[in-house]
Amino acid sequence: MEIWKTIRCVFLYVCFIGIIQATTTGGSQREFSKTTTIPFVGTGTNVELDQFNGTISNELDFNLPPSWEEFCVLQEKETNNTVYLYKCYINESSSGKWNFTELRQHILSKSRKYSFDVHCQSGSRISLPLPAKAKNIIKLHVRDCIADDYFADFQNLDLNSFPDELEEYKMINVQRLVSITDVSENVQIKSETLQKNLICGDEESLKVKIERNETFSFIHDMPHMDLQTFTAIATGNILDTRRSPHMCVYKKLQILENSITVSKHRNYAAVLTEQNQFPELKILNISHSHIHYIPGQFKNWWIYFEKLEYLDMSFNLIQDISFPINNAGIWGKPVPVLTLDLTFNNISRISVRGFERFIKNKKCLFKIAHNPFNCTCTDEMKEVLKYIQETDWNSPKYQRYQYLRDLECQYPGYVKGRRLRDLTLQDINCKFELMPIIVVLSIFSFFLIIFIVVMLKYRREIRILFFTRFNVILPCQPSEMFEEKEFDAFVSFSNDDQEWVCNTFDENKHERLAHLKFCMHHKDFVPGKTIFENIIKCVENSRHTVIVLSRKFLESHFCMWEFQEAFQQSIVERRRHLIIILLEDIPDKDLPNDLKRCMKTFTYIRKDDKIFIDRLLYSLSYKGKSVADRKKVWVNEGFDDLDNLQNEV
Repeated sequence: MEIWKTIRCVFLYVCFIGIIQATTTGGSQREFSKTTTIPFVGTGTNVELDQFNGTISNELDFNLPPSWEEFCVLQEKETNNTVYLYKCYINESSSGKWNFTELRQHILSKSRKYSFDVHCQSGSRISLPLPAKAKNIIKLHVRDCIADDYFADFQNLDLNSFPDELEEYKMINVQRLVSITDVSENVQIKSETLQKNLICGDEESLKVKIERNETFSFIHDMPHMDLQTFTAIATGNILDTRRSPHMCVYKKLQILENSITVSKHRNYAAVLTEQNQFPELKILNISHSHIHYIPGQFKNWWIYFEKLEYLDMSFNLIQDISFPINNAGIWGKPVPVLTLDLTFNNISRISVRGFERFIKNKKCLFKIAHNPFNCTCTDEMKEVLKYIQETDWNSPKYQRYQYLRDLECQYPGYVKGRRLRDLTLQDINCKFELMPIIVVLSIFSFFLIIFIVVMLKYRREIRILFFTRFNVILPCQPSEMFEEKEFDAFVSFSNDDQEWVCNTFDENKHERLAHLKFCMHHKDFVPGKTIFENIIKCVENSRHTVIVLSRKFLESHFCMWEFQEAFQQSIVERRRHLIIILLEDIPDKDLPNDLKRCMKTFTYIRKDDKIFIDRLLYSLSYKGKSVADRKKVWVNEGFDDLDNLQNEV
């Protein structure tokens, strides 16, 4: 439950959790005693009555309602006997007799001021409506009680007649007992129609407000209330609360605590700050509240809490501790130094950068001890250990953060409980610094092996492409002898394949073959000589013979004669004179034995090969290194003009 302004919103959130719990357990209409309870975190105060009586004055006081002397006695008088401190012990026999409404009516006309300290034996009940507003009561402390009549004053118009006098309001281990009928009837009242005294309480006089482990138990007296209906009511109430026209200004409030709660709703900080002002608040405690992050309103605390000095967010679930560094203040007012208690959260990561951000923030002191810090060997952790050991913690800049040296590791297990100042790189297993290098080398070796396998598998293709595309001769090339001849190649083919041959080698030949000179029978045979004489001359005058192999080629006697002559020339020259181009698949059984051996011994290229031109160009070209030799076989497309090459020679 928040300050009075936000009480309905928070109550609906807690109530909503209770309804969900009740819905999931099932069951029919419940009896009054069958309640959904959010249990106490504390253990209760089971003080015996005789021990209680032994601590108080025997002076009788008759300024309380009738029969209250059975459980309330005067403890002492304060401030010139004008303030009377009463201690009330509620046990099984007096359960339900302490009634705030009755007390308020009885002391209304009294001239004295009252302070009540109420303790309950486990299970004992009192009647205490919200917001406990009355005349003449300046302190109200309640511990370990079950409180009824939560909504009793929601429509009480007399509240406006009571002055703001309550200075201290402490509820510790108080369990509110509320019926679902009351919830349904009262939370739907629009905040604009509620009295400001009901919403804001004693805003003019309140100095201390503590609600520690205040929980709710719900009486399920509306069996027909389904979860969907209640969800709609709760959502509407939260939105209505944030639209309330009332602005509460707690002019004297210095301590505000709302700790040990089941959970804070996500708009908790917004509801607290949107329509409430705390000009004098010094301590804000929201510990033990299952908060997962630091709300923006608290990161910029000086805007909403001008004099806040201590913000207790310990025992939560916070992981991220990023905070703004520059706190310039607002409206020209100085910003007080805030102590932010983040101990016992879920902060596991520490870094030099984070420490430096703490130190640079002159307006905030961060307390992050007792968190589950992870001290695993990382580059970040190495920097932290070096930073801890080399920093001068006695210098003015670092003095207030000396405790950082004593932060204890939680993980890994072998350094659990060790302080940062006592750790070395060896302690966190950073001695294996070669591990990253080993990992990198392993990855490099893996890819190197793949590269080598690819190179070996496709080494011929790689050699061909480097030569034909980049004019680069890779090492380990077989040696060649250059011989000056009239033609680069004699092309032997069947007349049925003439169209493909002409497109490739003659009329429309590929541009990368343009520098090569090909001999073909239909244009280069000398008239008057026999076919056999022309074949012999063309084969001898060509550096290579290209056989365009197809089924029609095998059926031609002249073509086979040209093959035989080229085969003989290869034997005479003792080099790879013969080049075979396979136009179509031909079974081995249909091939002559000589041709079959040649296809296994000499170069042959498939017509549909993706790098057909590259293979053909590589086979036809001379792979020598001298400039004179390159003159004949220069294949780089960027050097068509051979005059430069001649000048170089």
